[in-house]
Amino acid sequence: MKTASKRAFRSWSIGAKLASIASLLVGSLFIIFTLSLTHSAGKQVNELAVNAISEQVTGVVDMIEMYNASLNAEVDSYTRLFSHFLPSDFELDTSNPVSVGDQSAPVIKAGGTPLNLDSKIPDDFLARTGAISTIFARRGDDFIRVTTSLKKQDGTRAIGTLLDNSSPAYAQIMAGQSFNGLATLFGKKYITKYQPVRDAQGSVIGIIFVGVDITKEYADMRQKILSKRIGEQGYFFVLNSAPGKDLGKYLVHSSDEGKTPAWPDGELQQVMSQPKGQREYTDVTSQHQQFMVYASVPAWHWVVVGSTDKDSLMEQVNSTRNHFLMVSLLALACFAALFIWLTRKLVSRPLSDVVSIAQQYASGDLRARAETQRVDEIGALMHAIDGIGHGLEKIVGEVRQVSSEIMMNTQGLAHDSEQINQQIGTQASSLEETSASMEQITATVQNTADNATQATQLVQQTDKAATVGADAVNQSVESMEAIKHASTRIADITTVIEGIAFQTNILALNAAVEAARAGEHGRGFAVVASEVRALAQRSSNAVKEIETLVADSLSKVEDGHQSAAKTQANMSDILQGIRQVKVLMSDIDVASHEQSSGISQVNIAIMQIGKATQENATLVENSQQTAAALSEQGRHLSQLVSVFKISER
Repeated sequence: MKTASKRAFRSWSIGAKLASIASLLVGSLFIIFTLSLTHSAGKQVNELAVNAISEQVTGVVDMIEMYNASLNAEVDSYTRLFSHFLPSDFELDTSNPVSVGDQSAPVIKAGGTPLNLDSKIPDDFLARTGAISTIFARRGDDFIRVTTSLKKQDGTRAIGTLLDNSSPAYAQIMAGQSFNGLATLFGKKYITKYQPVRDAQGSVIGIIFVGVDITKEYADMRQKILSKRIGEQGYFFVLNSAPGKDLGKYLVHSSDEGKTPAWPDGELQQVMSQPKGQREYTDVTSQHQQFMVYASVPAWHWVVVGSTDKDSLMEQVNSTRNHFLMVSLLALACFAALFIWLTRKLVSRPLSDVVSIAQQYASGDLRARAETQRVDEIGALMHAIDGIGHGLEKIVGEVRQVSSEIMMNTQGLAHDSEQINQQIGTQASSLEETSASMEQITATVQNTADNATQATQLVQQTDKAATVGADAVNQSVESMEAIKHASTRIADITTVIEGIAFQTNILALNAAVEAARAGEHGRGFAVVASEVRALAQRSSNAVKEIETLVADSLSKVEDGHQSAAKTQANMSDILQGIRQVKVLMSDIDVASHEQSSGISQVNIAIMQIGKATQENATLVENSQQTAAALSEQGRHLSQLVSVFKISER
């Protein structure tokens, strides 16, 4: 699968590859930026939420404390007023207890007047102030309500009832101190003050109680607390921090008042033990991560808590993040489409044109051109391809011209060699005739007297033959000189061909380098460059062989030229001798010795001429072979370069 994916990716166009890579990079940047932004926004939202919850919790606590301070001032005022309703001297008579409700209580007196069951004073105070009042008489460690304006749910007075020993007020009173605080009495909420009553000895013998009914205000406050929201799922509640069996239970809650929070172990104790703070925990019921900020109200034994689901805090951030991601994906898609269009227009299509031109070059058509006005890298590549086409076209044209010249020159060389061969044949015939004549001369010398006339005729024939031989030798010398010049011309041409082959090899090497840089698209052009380089190498090797053959031919032609020169000199001697023979034939008897000597010289010269003629024949044959080889190589070179198509010049 991995290999197939790699192959598929490699088969993509450059534009598609660039677009996919750029889209991947931009998408990664978008994702990283979005996640970073979400994380940062989450932290800020979390901090803002913590601050907001803390401010709201502090606001609730401040509201309660302000309300409590106001109520405490009011209840303090009422307590002082209620104290003025009573005589100042208090005493407790434990010797004559009276029945108060279901209890037997000692009699508490003020100014000598018993207060037990005397409801006139608390009722009058209630009528005047609207605040309830109660007088407790001490019995041992208990305090019994002996008179009160406080009524139970059934409407009866709450006399004969005891002050709860677990009440915070009880401990304060036993310590001889007053207590102010919130209390729930018979289903109603009161701000209360418990003030100890002392006898003349300073002992606590009772309690004066004054309470302001805040049931309605408490309900309003409860509703305000419950109506406060933190986001969509956050809310506020109040826990009971008063020691006792109700410690930690909900005092104010939308649905679970009187219940203990279902928090992990240790969380409730942590909240109860600190005046304020913030906690994170996992809700046992929903298994959601919860965050809460809390602060205590010591006067009421309350802990005000603001709690919310952490996920709800991040909901807006996540929604914004998702929206941003959708917008980013849309922008990324638009970017990818635009990038693909641009890369196709600016990169893929020009490269396709370059590949098409390179393929035409590979097929041998060098007429294709990449027309462009661009000056960037793509433009430079297209100009380079044009340069390669121009260079190859020029080289091929020059190679064609040179190969044509080689063929023409080799054909001329072959023709000249044929003529030399014919002349050498004529010279051989003349030499044979000369040899026959010399035999006749020898016979004539032996029988001079008898054959004087025949000798004269033979000398005349010999003169003619020698003249023809001299002419043939002269022509041979001239032909050898022409062969020498032709061979020199061939050497010059082969030097040009070798230079062209070297330049072709260099250009083919450069083309192979450029094809390698082009990668997969330059493979076809690399094959053509390799073939051109191989052709250049073969041409260079052939030229070197031609140079070797031409050098050898030049050497042999030089030898032949020297031999022909000697033959020419000898033929001159022969002519001179024959003419002397012709002049001296009148006196054969006197010149017999001289004739014998001249005949010997003629025989030697004829032998030399025969040898030179044989060597010339060999040289000419070699020249013919060399010319044939050059002609064949020129024809082959023409065939090789004929595959290229170039512009007509």
